[in-house]
Amino acid sequence: MAATPEADPQIDAPELDAEEVRRRFAWARRQGRPAWLWPDVPIEAWREALKALERVIAALFAGAPVAPLDGDAETVGLAAYTSGVGPLLGLWLEQGRLQASDAVAATLARHLRHNRLRAARMETAGARIVARLADGGIKTLVLKGAHTGPAYFPEPGTRPASDIDLLVDAGDVPAAEAVMQACGFALGGRNPWESNWTAPSARREPRSLTYVHAEDPWSVDLHHALKISVGRGAPLADFDLARPLASWGRWPVDPRAGVLDQPLLLLHLAAHAGAGWHSLTLLRQVELVLVIRQDAAAGRLDWAAFGEMGVRTGALGYAYPALRLADQLAPGLVPPDVLSLCAGRTPKGVRRALERLTPATAQRIERNSLGEHFMWAQGWRGGLLQIASDILLSDRPWPEFRRVYEERAWRLIRGRVSQ
Repeated sequence: MAATPEADPQIDAPELDAEEVRRRFAWARRQGRPAWLWPDVPIEAWREALKALERVIAALFAGAPVAPLDGDAETVGLAAYTSGVGPLLGLWLEQGRLQASDAVAATLARHLRHNRLRAARMETAGARIVARLADGGIKTLVLKGAHTGPAYFPEPGTRPASDIDLLVDAGDVPAAEAVMQACGFALGGRNPWESNWTAPSARREPRSLTYVHAEDPWSVDLHHALKISVGRGAPLADFDLARPLASWGRWPVDPRAGVLDQPLLLLHLAAHAGAGWHSLTLLRQVELVLVIRQDAAAGRLDWAAFGEMGVRTGALGYAYPALRLADQLAPGLVPPDVLSLCAGRTPKGVRRALERLTPATAQRIERNSLGEHFMWAQGWRGGLLQIASDILLSDRPWPEFRRVYEERAWRLIRGRVSQ
């Protein structure tokens, strides 16, 4: 682990101790909004700041040489943090593509400085794990941000991530988990499709609630199946039907690891983002814009193949919300016939809910409405299965119930989906 960076008084802010973070969560639970941890910032001001970020991003994607970003530095910084685009905005500011007040500029510089350090550390750790897996003869794919950061973003430090996602064959799981242990990681939990690994010495609580701190905790998700579902009674997107481990793409950091080929890459990213409102952050939409533009220009993205693979894997419905919003952020990004095909595979309740959303308002910090809670359910039988799942969760002992919902809240804030 790299040494703690020397503080820069011009941009760094005081860290929060673990007890203060726990107090914030306790306060949020008492308010009935377990994911809103900022008592000094009105939610409406945060929403307005998100809209300002959307306007800036849309303008720069449309070709504007420079875009202004105004507003209160604390609120803009919080919107940049929760939406995940703070480091990217910081780079655009550094490049002269963004104009902002001194206070906002210092805030965004903090986002970029810390995530550059964090991304470099995570990349080093990921490369070490990949090397150990390769030495053991285990074929590995690098997924999501650990791939797109170095491959599609202007620099890896502009793509925040809370974990490193790796995919191995189901038959290699025992050997791969032994590698994780040998690398100093401890099992944090598992579900039918993956196991989660954390550094035992890592502090569980983040060091800041306004930017991604260089030393915030992160983990490794070791997948042995590539599937997405939002719960019992909802559709299953089964990417294993597309044989992801047969992909030819190489990880830019270490070519011994693979990455998803197109169109599976885009399909997986879009479905992962679109499966829950809490994942429809501006960062995930920006990611889709960068991936589509780069690979379409290079001739690597075939939209007909995307549609065929989406039908085969059952992923088009989950992909639709993110593709629709990314197309609003950068008009003309996705062909209309592709959007129509995806919409036809999306439940009516999801399509109705999407009509009220924009790129800035899609990310949800509060609970979904009752209709949104059941919008992915497949018919009455799926609705009953969802209700049964909710009841089973509510029957858990209070400490476990509280732990689950606090973890969900933190994942919501950081834009992660529970697989």
